[in-house]
Amino acid sequence: MRIYKLPILFFALAASLFASCKKTDYLDIDAGDRPALSAKVKFINARQSVTAVNFWDFTRKVTATALQRNTASGYLDTQYGKVQFNLTEGTDLSYKASYIFGGSANFVQETNSASFAGPNGPIANFAHSLFTVKKKLTSTLNPGNIDSLILVYDDLTLPASGKAKIRFANFSPDAPKVDLTYATGTEIFAGVAYGNFGNQTIIPYTSGKAPAVIEGLSWRTLGPFKEVDAGTNLSLLIKDNTTKAVIPLTNTALNAATFEAGKIYTVYINGTVSGTPSIAATIITHN
Repeated sequence: MRIYKLPILFFALAASLFASCKKTDYLDIDAGDRPALSAKVKFINARQSVTAVNFWDFTRKVTATALQRNTASGYLDTQYGKVQFNLTEGTDLSYKASYIFGGSANFVQETNSASFAGPNGPIANFAHSLFTVKKKLTSTLNPGNIDSLILVYDDLTLPASGKAKIRFANFSPDAPKVDLTYATGTEIFAGVAYGNFGNQTIIPYTSGKAPAVIEGLSWRTLGPFKEVDAGTNLSLLIKDNTTKAVIPLTNTALNAATFEAGKIYTVYINGTVSGTPSIAATIITHN
């Protein structure tokens, strides 16, 4: 399976997806002989509940088996363009989350009474990650939807020699803005708020809607990766961005982490600082 790397701003993707096609490429093949196009999506269960989940595109179940908490699928073929992704628990077919990605001219912020909308739908033959995470507030519009879905594009370009690539996300609903650091004190990502990724371009909202042009926003800056030195037995810490106090985790994923040269990872925290399940860290490998 070949997964392409996105070379342009995602706002322009629809117009230029095939701009560099060669004469014998996809559009020059007879329609009946063309291979089916699909997006490649890694589904990641980062929610609070311990109940395993299934992901759907529209009414088609994409995950062959239910994903346990803090696990991920491989890159699976899904619909592309304007897509409704849905989440169910176990054998229950009622939606715990349901979001439409793509088809909107602008980003519209989710509120207690309005659903998210945005132009960033999945792109054919490109790599993405779709996270399911705990909502901070229950929606009165869709009270059965207890979780959010977050779609980001995955830059699978290999890092430089001797390097790994990581990104970091904060999915703990009661955690403060946090830093990811080495135990030695060196900072990797700083000030990451709930529902955000380290170093991402922040989308500003006025009256619930983002402006037409957002400086610095591209497909790479929604969930960006950062190159770090490869290494083994790395000790990492989660710190309160304001007080710099270490936030204790209930698992050991960051105690002796390995970032292998040439590998690409997502590190995230979920759970709660003051409740159940307790806050923990997970490392997902992309290649």
